[in-house]
Amino acid sequence: SAKFLTRKAFRRPPTMSELDVLINVYTLGLKNNLNHSESLGLMLKAVLVSPQLLFITPSAEFKSNEKIVSIDSYQLASRLSYLLWSSPPDQQLANLADEATLINPEVLKEQVNRMLNNPKSKALFDGFGAQWLRLNNLENQVFDMEIFPDMTLSLRMAMIDEARLFFRSIIKENKSVIEFVDSDYTFLNEQLSKLYGITESVIGEDMRRVKLTNPNRGGIIGMPATLASTSFSNRTSPVRRGVWVLEQVLGERVPSPPPDIPELEELDHENEQGLTLRQRTELHQSEATCANCHKLLDPIGFGLENFDAIGRWREVNNEGLRIDSSGQLPNGEKFTTPALLKSLLIKRKGDLARNFTEKFMAHALGRQLEGYDYIVIDQLMDKISADDYRIRTIITEVITSYLFTHRRVEG
Repeated sequence: SAKFLTRKAFRRPPTMSELDVLINVYTLGLKNNLNHSESLGLMLKAVLVSPQLLFITPSAEFKSNEKIVSIDSYQLASRLSYLLWSSPPDQQLANLADEATLINPEVLKEQVNRMLNNPKSKALFDGFGAQWLRLNNLENQVFDMEIFPDMTLSLRMAMIDEARLFFRSIIKENKSVIEFVDSDYTFLNEQLSKLYGITESVIGEDMRRVKLTNPNRGGIIGMPATLASTSFSNRTSPVRRGVWVLEQVLGERVPSPPPDIPELEELDHENEQGLTLRQRTELHQSEATCANCHKLLDPIGFGLENFDAIGRWREVNNEGLRIDSSGQLPNGEKFTTPALLKSLLIKRKGDLARNFTEKFMAHALGRQLEGYDYIVIDQLMDKISADDYRIRTIITEVITSYLFTHRRVEG
C-alpha cells in the first residue's frame, strides 16, 4: 500500500497530503489506460523522486513563529542512523521514534552506545574519519612508479585499511581521542609491515593488530596513509604536512595561499642546483607574500621529513644527503623527531580534543560551524574533559546537544 511504501521510503509515517499526492498519481495512471501494476509503478517512481526520500523531513506539517525548533523523533532517528551507520534506522530506532521516546536524552544515549557497538558503525570512518584525516583521494592518488614501485593499489588500500581499523579500535575500546596522535599499536598486513620495517611477525594479506616499539610510529602522525596523502607523486611536501598538522590535528586555521603562486618545481631561482628540498622550500620564506604563513607551516613539515612520500623511514634524501629533521611548532617549541612532535602535541590535550569535537560536530550537522555553535561546544568540552576526552563521550555529547536535536525553520 501507499502507506507502507512511504513509511519505509520516508523513514516516518506519511502525512495525509503526501498520501493524497501518491493516490492521485496512481489514479492518473489508471485514467491514462495503465493497468494496476503499471499505475503502482508510476506511484513508486513518484516516491523515488520525492524530496522526502532524499531529505530528512518533519513527520507533520506545522507552523511556528520560532526560528529554531526541536526535531521530531523520526527526524532524530534518521539523523542518528545516517550519522553513525550511513543507513536508514533499524526496527529498534523506528519503534522508539513511533513511541516518541527517542528524544529522551537517556534513551538517546543508550541508542548511541548500542549503535557504536554494532558492526555497522564501521561506516563512521568512511563518512567522517577519512574526511577528517583527508584520506578520501588516497585510493586514486597517483605516485611516480619509477621512484616508488612499491606504491601499488593494494598497498594504498592496506594504508586506508590501517587507518580504518585504527579509527574503529578507538571507538570500540572507547579510548581517549588523544590516542589518535600517539598510540603503541596499529594494524598491518605483510605488505604494509615491510614499509614499516617490521618483517618477522606479520605474514599474509589479512590485517592484524601489531604492537609498536618504534616511538616515531603509532597514531596518525606517523601513519603511512596520512603521510602519503599529503605528498606529491614524486616527493614529500613539508608544506602540505604542516598544513595537515595545523588544521586537521590542532584545528588552527591556515589562510589560503595567494593566487598564482607556483609549485617549487616551477620556481626559477638562481643557484638552486644542489639545494635540498628543505632549502628550496625555505625560499618561499624569502617571498614577502609567502613568508608569514610558511614560517608557521614549513617547520612542522620539516620535522616529518624522515618519512618519505609513501611513509617509509629514511635517514637520507633522494640525493643521498642527510635529512635535517629539526622542526618547530608555531608557539616556538622545537623537536627533532616525529616522536618528539607527538610528545609536544599530546601536552595540548584540550586543543586536540576540541578540534576533534568541532570537526565531528560540523560533520554531524552537515554544515560549517558558526558563532553560537562554538558557545555550545564550550559547554560540551567541560563534560568531555571530565571523562578524559573519551571518544564515545564526544560522540554522545554531540548527538545529545542542542545543535543536533534542533533545526532552523525556513522562511
